Amino acid sequence: MKSGELATGALVISALSGFAVAYQYEVADPFVSCVAIEGILPYGAFWRSLHFWSSQAFFLLLLYHTIDTIHWPLRHKGMSHRRHWSVMGLCLPAALFTLFTGYVLRYDGTGQAACNIAEHLLLEVPLIGEALERFFMGTSSEGLNRVYVVHILLTVILWGLGTWYHLKRVTLSWHVFRDILAAAVVFCALVAAPMDLPGRNVELIKGPWFFLGVQELLRYLPPFLAGVLFPLTPLAVICAIPWIPRPRTGFWIIGAWTLAYGYLTLVAILR
Repeated sequence: MKSGELATGALVISALSGFAVAYQYEVADPFVSCVAIEGILPYGAFWRSLHFWSSQAFFLLLLYHTIDTIHWPLRHKGMSHRRHWSVMGLCLPAALFTLFTGYVLRYDGTGQAACNIAEHLLLEVPLIGEALERFFMGTSSEGLNRVYVVHILLTVILWGLGTWYHLKRVTLSWHVFRDILAAAVVFCALVAAPMDLPGRNVELIKGPWFFLGVQELLRYLPPFLAGVLFPLTPLAVICAIPWIPRPRTGFWIIGAWTLAYGYLTLVAILR
């Protein structure tokens, strides 16, 4: 399946380029080390750009792959097929949070703002909020150490779910990997990965592009509803589609959510 091959190829490029970036990265001084990667590491700006853009591409291609195969659960009713789809659905929140922690780890203005918002949102989760914040973030006591570990751990999980498990049905052919690698190299040689100064124009800082809808909704709803329940709804529905009596109802929910979130994101961009 072409969309699955493309997503897998982007994940491979992201993981491999991540090794080059991690070699120079210092979690104790994240922003300075990100600047040093571009200034000291040979071709550092290219490697950081390759890791950043291939990670973005992987998430987008994973979304495309999910849309491309959305009717698959309707055609395959077996228990193994249901489990397979649900496990693939778990890749979405894992990929999303991996991408988010990547923004936090560079700890520029956008990363710091994203970190602060994420910590407050996790604390809003009833009963287990503090435990979630300590497990996933914990920046007040650990700095970015825990975020860094979670970023690597989620990458390993994505590798396991998206390749070792999912490649039973999706294979990565050499010509597809070659094409996406060539496109990534050319693009990243021309377009640098973004990075802004920390602590400047905080009032104007917008989070990662996929987080803008949440930021906008936080203006109108309580944090738990806007920042936790609302974004988790489509992810839960995707995983549950094979198990619900009327799967097409799930498709309508996802479609309505996508339109609403697209509108919120547009409003946030134009604000």
